[in-house]
Amino acid sequence: MDWTAILVALNDFLTAAVGMTALALGLYLAIYNRRSAVARTFVALLGCVVIVYLADILLGGTRDPRRVALLLRLQWLGIAFTPTLYLDFTRAIRLSVRRDRFPPSLRPFSFAFSLVVFLLALFTDLVVYDGQLSGTTPHLRPGPLFYPFAFLYAAATLWGLYQTNAARRRCHTRAARRRMAYLSIGFLAPALGVFPYLLIIGWTPALPDWLLWLLLIAGNVAVGTMTALVAYGVAFIGALTPDRVVKHRLVRFLLRGPAAALLALLAFHLGHYLEGRWELGRDTLALTMLVITFIVAQLAIELGKPVLDLALYRRGRREVEQIQTLSQRLLTAADLRQFLENVLAAFCEVLRGEAGFIAVLEAGQPQREIWCGRPIEAEEIAALPLPQGDGGRQGPFIFANGYWLAPIYDKSGREMLGLLGILHPQVEGPPSDEEGAMLEQLLRQAGAALDDRRLQQIVLAAFSPILPELAEIQRRSGMLRYEARDAGDFSLIESEELPQWVHDALAHYWGGPRLTENPLLKLKIVRQAAEARGESPVNGLRLILTEAIERLRPDGERKLTAPEWLLYNILEMKFLRGQKVREVAMRLAMSESDFYRKQRIAIRNLARIIAEMEAEAHEEQPEQS
Repeated sequence: MDWTAILVALNDFLTAAVGMTALALGLYLAIYNRRSAVARTFVALLGCVVIVYLADILLGGTRDPRRVALLLRLQWLGIAFTPTLYLDFTRAIRLSVRRDRFPPSLRPFSFAFSLVVFLLALFTDLVVYDGQLSGTTPHLRPGPLFYPFAFLYAAATLWGLYQTNAARRRCHTRAARRRMAYLSIGFLAPALGVFPYLLIIGWTPALPDWLLWLLLIAGNVAVGTMTALVAYGVAFIGALTPDRVVKHRLVRFLLRGPAAALLALLAFHLGHYLEGRWELGRDTLALTMLVITFIVAQLAIELGKPVLDLALYRRGRREVEQIQTLSQRLLTAADLRQFLENVLAAFCEVLRGEAGFIAVLEAGQPQREIWCGRPIEAEEIAALPLPQGDGGRQGPFIFANGYWLAPIYDKSGREMLGLLGILHPQVEGPPSDEEGAMLEQLLRQAGAALDDRRLQQIVLAAFSPILPELAEIQRRSGMLRYEARDAGDFSLIESEELPQWVHDALAHYWGGPRLTENPLLKLKIVRQAAEARGESPVNGLRLILTEAIERLRPDGERKLTAPEWLLYNILEMKFLRGQKVREVAMRLAMSESDFYRKQRIAIRNLARIIAEMEAEAHEEQPEQS
């Protein structure tokens, strides 16, 4: 058995694994932590790792010395920018726990320096020049400027490590210190994975080749592990969601992405090996094993979800399970419509009707019609008499205008929630006892669904007002995780008077003291909007109010009486257009008392949106001392 060949293959696999993991973690942080300066700079640092490891992978497939030399020089795109990004990464970490006094002018200078180093390495021999370009370990030789760069590289890395440890000591919570410790342990990973060591030490022929590959394998394992540790710590910095959500999302991503892909890659290499042993066609078994492994890995992750949840939610597992169960069993409007369509289809099938409908009653009038067979106009349904008492009843039905009508009651059997109608049923006489029992059961199920949906809407309406408070608690938890001085940054938008301030600003939208003297003029988003357009702060507040109202606007064509458009229509018509309450209420088909009740809900939602906009402005503020 050729152990050297096995070690080479294992090193190639680990090289691909580290590069793939760095790419996956970079994509994850770029999507979920894009507002965090720490995450953004670490994503750039991971980009350097990906560039270097991608070049290493490509080097294993070419033997042309010119192409090898070009790939080794292109690697310097990642190498040259690593110390600069380390400085940027360190500065972002310092900013997450305290104010930074590092000169801002140094940042563009350091990026310009890295660009110059890369161009010198690519086009000249001042940094590197042609060395050993064949064999198992191709590498360049150091030029006259390489050692000064290596000194700066090491200095930037060690200075960053020192500053990271200092930042860890300033963290205020045990969890923050623990995660900052993970970041400190793995801080050197990108530097260790990127730096071209062979330019300094080379590799003497006196030492066995297997020792080189063992060292490379150990280095890849260490770099991969430390990179994952750093990414885990970075994922929590600036995350304004609960820790359990961040942890669960990251672990599931790593399992479904890099872990599953690496298993598939391993299966592919094993397939290639077996093809050679069994003399099979090229890539036939390898591709088959790759696909099967990836699918099985996804299925195993899904089946192992309870075990994963148990490991991640050790303390609040019962509550999390209840929340997950509730989210899966909530009856949405689409779920209700689908269920009622199934009930109506069963009625039409049993009674062999030409067409049918179910109308949900709201305020005693048919609304939200569901039909089968052929479309039934709302006016046609509205012309039908609602069942009263038991007159004209045959079995569960009432005859009117060619329809068999059946009322749908709530669970108590006292309140009518809907009306079911079947047009010209092709049956003689009343349904049989068996059919009648089945139809009665379907009516009870439809009534139970409507009753449960109504109760669910009441619960959600009562729950909605506390959602902004819960979101703010999570936001403040994310801010206070690393830095106590941010505790007062959101005092204005946290005030219980925020909805009243929003209402005052809307009431005097076109001018008045409640707009010109409104506390909302102190918001950062108001100042930014005014400065961006060269307007006064009052006009900046008008712009922010208009933008916040537009965020309430649902997708699709505007409808005056649709429930999802109600809040937007109230704010836009009442305050932006300045229409009178009675006029708006009439156009929206509601009473004035109901209008004011819905207006309060709309203003609370608008205040929540303004608070979110202010929070986003603070998260995206420039990093200045």
